Amino acid sequence: MINVAMLWFFLLPIALGAGVWFMTRDRQGSWVFALGYSVAGILVITGAFYGARGAATADTEIWNGMITAKSRDHGTYEESYKCRCHNVTKSSGSGKDRRTWTEEECDTCYRTHYTVKWDCQSTVGSFRIDSADSTSRSVYNLPNPPRWISIQVGDPAAASHHYTNYIQAVPDSLFSPSSPALKAKFAGLLAPYPIEVFDFYRINRFVTPGFSVPDAPQWNLDISNMLRTLGPQKQVNAIVVIAKTEDPNYEYALRDAWDGANKNDVVLLIGSKMWPKIDFVRVISWTKNETFKVELRDSILELENIERTKVMSILQAQITKNFERRHMREFKYLEGQIDPPDWLLITVFFLILAGAGGTWFAIRRNL
Repeated sequence: MINVAMLWFFLLPIALGAGVWFMTRDRQGSWVFALGYSVAGILVITGAFYGARGAATADTEIWNGMITAKSRDHGTYEESYKCRCHNVTKSSGSGKDRRTWTEEECDTCYRTHYTVKWDCQSTVGSFRIDSADSTSRSVYNLPNPPRWISIQVGDPAAASHHYTNYIQAVPDSLFSPSSPALKAKFAGLLAPYPIEVFDFYRINRFVTPGFSVPDAPQWNLDISNMLRTLGPQKQVNAIVVIAKTEDPNYEYALRDAWDGANKNDVVLLIGSKMWPKIDFVRVISWTKNETFKVELRDSILELENIERTKVMSILQAQITKNFERRHMREFKYLEGQIDPPDWLLITVFFLILAGAGGTWFAIRRNL
């Protein structure tokens, strides 16, 4: 979609180009310079707007699945290199103009490299665990790396995926921002969004601001195991947040801090002033099915206390039953509302002005 502000911005190089031509119309061919300046200005503005749009909408989400296979592959390839090098005397010209010099000349030889690659395959892509490269075939006798040995088919796997997020660039279109006072109130409880994939394909999605939970690793494993099949089936990523607060307004502060989360996220938020008592439950999700959020919230509230196995059972059942992921193409209409930051607009403005002055000077000097 064409940005309206960009179209208005085009008037600047067009008007300045016309002005330059008018002031230099007595010089033959000045219109060529003026037209070239206007076209260049339009291209600069277009690049600035679309470049800013790309930067503003670039986002990352988590895809989930499981390990389906692992492989150890042996291979070879040929490497070229210089060999049998020797100096050769060369000359050119004759008489007083004769010149001689020495150049090194080499033949091209080849050597075979032997490789071993330890990979694993999953429903979210392949992962290179380790590799070895040698000119000796003995590399084929290397033992398998411990990390590759530990991989089991069926292990949960996660991978980051880059996508275009129009909501991120125009957040007010979907979510009303919370007040600065609310953000300040919960500043100590706003943990970073869990996006970091580690150990090739693992990720932690259990967030407990204000609490130290001894069985946090088991929570993370339960979430990952749940998403082995639900990830591919429902295109979903689940995050469980248990925050040390009884104020349900925490939801809005967290939502803002996480830019509304991602389009495939289900963020189950439980507020608890005194563990394990449940004070409130909220669900942050872009799902098309609002019933999903209501039923999940009410089912968790009925527990009254935080119990890992029960929470995970309810979360899995509700995602399976009711979750419907939105597609980003539903928000493509927001493209036209994405403007470059003010500093970039100011920079482009002065570049266009400088270009007009430079064009005028070039015409007066050269034509």
